Parts: sequence; structure tokens; C-alpha cells
Amino acid sequence: MRFSQILCAYCHEEYDTLDNLRKHMKADHINTDLKNVFYRAKDNLVKIDISNLKCNLCDQVEQDVDALMSHLSRGHKKPVRFNAPFGVVPYKYNDAGAWLCVYCQKVCKEFSHFNRHILSHFMNFSCDKCGTTFVSDHALKDHRRQVKCFRTAYKARNGRVLKPRTNAEIILQCSTACPFRTWKSNFNCVFCRIQTNNPSNLRVHVATQHENYDVQTAFYKKLGKEFLKIDITDLQCKLCFMPIENFDTLTFHLKNDHQQPINTDAQIGVLPFKLNDGSVWKCTMCPNEFKDFVSLKKHTSQHFQNYVCDTCGEGFITESAMIAHTKVPHENKYNCSRCIATFSSLHERNVHVKTQHTSTPYMCVYCKDKPRFANWELRKKHLMEVHNFKTGADKYECAACQKTFKTRSGKYNHMARTHRMKKDSELNYPCHSCPKAFTTQLFLDKHVAKKHFDM
Repeated sequence: MRFSQILCAYCHEEYDTLDNLRKHMKADHINTDLKNVFYRAKDNLVKIDISNLKCNLCDQVEQDVDALMSHLSRGHKKPVRFNAPFGVVPYKYNDAGAWLCVYCQKVCKEFSHFNRHILSHFMNFSCDKCGTTFVSDHALKDHRRQVKCFRTAYKARNGRVLKPRTNAEIILQCSTACPFRTWKSNFNCVFCRIQTNNPSNLRVHVATQHENYDVQTAFYKKLGKEFLKIDITDLQCKLCFMPIENFDTLTFHLKNDHQQPINTDAQIGVLPFKLNDGSVWKCTMCPNEFKDFVSLKKHTSQHFQNYVCDTCGEGFITESAMIAHTKVPHENKYNCSRCIATFSSLHERNVHVKTQHTSTPYMCVYCKDKPRFANWELRKKHLMEVHNFKTGADKYECAACQKTFKTRSGKYNHMARTHRMKKDSELNYPCHSCPKAFTTQLFLDKHVAKKHFDM
């Protein structure tokens, strides 16, 4: 097959359909020496038709080349070298009259379109100057010899820069890793709206409902430049069906045994988790265990923090996240949730919390000095004595007219508006048309719109 032509690999005669080519092969080349096929294959890749793929030894039907090679190795003890490329480009023509890609399930009506697409899965050689990718080392050498890509005016034919997501796409395409999203305590399918708190159910759902998903759709829009979460429970290689124990073994296996173009100089693009049945939360990169998934997720991201802020030492997975962090001033950036203290780094705040707030966890949020109490009863007593707190539906009582309110802010606004019981220092927004003053610009605007709308 060349460009939009379908040619016989033995005699180079052209045919309009694969059916006619098959008939020609059976009639004229049934006993032809197979070595003749590789004579003109400079790139060592032979294009083959797998539309009706069967094993010649037992007539078992196979879906693709990877399944066939595994069958030959396990069923017939053939010495298949899984650590080397198979050397073929598979073409598949389905019953609907379209061309089907066995790698990403893309369907093409035109042969010329499919011919360009299928070769994109074999672009494993790239020019280090312009980024143009090629099927073989032979084609890359021709490019370096003939094309002056070092010139600034040169534009690459299909040049692309390896991004972190490139590695992630290879991992999803070549392994049983299950991508997922999280929302509160649920695990969500990245392809539809299904969610569950049982990771086992999510894996079954993806395996049955999205078995042949397009890898590109796994990177949903809101993911942005963040890493995709994947579940590597019961991990296997899709190319040779070998069980994989951990994530590092998977990347090594794909790069060295199957020559997948994993770029070790780029970020891997995924956060691996072993969710199992949701009862044990253990890190896949180290022996640490955690009480819940939120703690595990925070810890796992620390293994991939390649960017560190020079000011506060906080780590980030992506460079864009660190740049956004550095745009915020670091002076007293971190606030203590239990008092009014502020700190310039997370470490300082953590030390403060551990040393200052271990015995008094309950705080009054209504007092300016934020007093703390050792237990809830002491805090409740303080609220009742100082802030007129009452139990029941209406908890706050006006000291002037004994009217009750459900919230402290309701009582506060009532006393300010009805009884003018408010410090003058708090009335910072006076009305220029009457003697009234208000605590916020919003209250002043509402007053002007209601009382002085004709002015």
C-alpha cells in the first residue's frame, strides 16, 4: 500500500479493493517466498491486511496482531520476541465498508485518510532540530541529509514537541490503567457522568461501557495542565498481557520491551493510585498508608513535585501552577484558622498550630480577640453569657426589646437599625442626604436607592 494505492507486495500490481488483492494473493502468490516482501521495505515495516485474521495452525480468530502474537506464544509455544517491534502496520476493513484503527478505534471512510492516520501510531523517530517525526530511522536519515531544517524559515511538516501528556497517552493506550476523576467522596468516570464510592464498580464500568475509548477523550477539558489520575489495580500490559506490579515497572517495560516512545526527560503526566476495593489507601510509590483518599492524593502528588517555590519551599506538579503561586505576595500569606495570626510559609503556620492550639480547639468567631476554649460546653457557656446565645430555633435575643433572631448577624443588624446600638467607629459609610450612617457600602446603596431615589 502506497499513498492511496493498494499494491501487491510481490509483483506491485495495483488493485482497487482489498478483496481483489486477497483473491490475487491466493491465486498467484500462494507459495511465493516471503523474503520477497521485505526486499523493498526499507523502513522494516510491512503493511498487512488483518480484516479476517486467523491463526494458520488452529484457525482461531484473532482481533489484532498483538492478540495473535500472544496466542502463538502461549498456545503454540512459538519463540515470539515481545521486546522487539513486530514490524507490521495493520490495516483492517470492517463490515460497514470503513477502515478501522485497532489502536484508537478511529474509523475512516477513505483509504487515503486512514493510510495517513495509521502511520501516526508508528512515528517513533523524531528530528532533534525541527521535531518532525518519521516511521523509520531510514526516513529520518533521509530527512537530515536532504532537508535544511536548521534554517529559521523552515517549517516542520508534522513537527511537534513532546509534552507531558504524550507519555500519559502511551500509558493509557498500552496498559489497563483506568482513568478517573474525583468529586467529594466519589470516584467519577472521565467519559460520562457515572459516579460511585466503590472503585471496583468504576473499573467494571469503564471496562464494559468504555472498552475501546479514544485516549484523547480521557483528558477532559477541566483537567487543564494537571496530571490525570489513573487506577493501576490489577495492572497489565495490553501489548503482551503481562501482569505489571507497579508503575515504574510499567514505564520501563513499555519503553524497553515494546519500544514505545516514552520520553523520560518529560513529565509522565499521570498520578497512579491503587484503589483496590476502597478499604486500603496505600501509596504506589512508597510504603506509606493513609486513612482516606484525600490524604493519599495529597501525598502522591508530592512524588511528582518537580517545581519548588524559592521563597516558601512549597512544591508543585506543573510549572504553570508554580508561576500562578509566585504571583501572590508571600508576606503573611498563610492565616491560622484558629486565631488572627498570619505567617509567610506553611511550615511556620503548622508549627504555630501544633504548639499553640492543641489544648483549646474551640474558638469564638464573634469576639475580636478570638478566645479559645478546651471543650464545646465552655464555648457554649461563653456564647450564652456574652452574645445572648439561646438554644432552639431563635438563638439570639435583642437586649433592648427581647426580640429573637436565628442568626447573630440578624440580631446585630436589628440593633443597629432599630435601636442605633452600634459604635460610631463601625458606621463608616454616612449618607450625604440624611443623618444616617451604615456599616457597609452595600447597605448605604440600598438606603439611597430606597429613600433618596428621586435625588
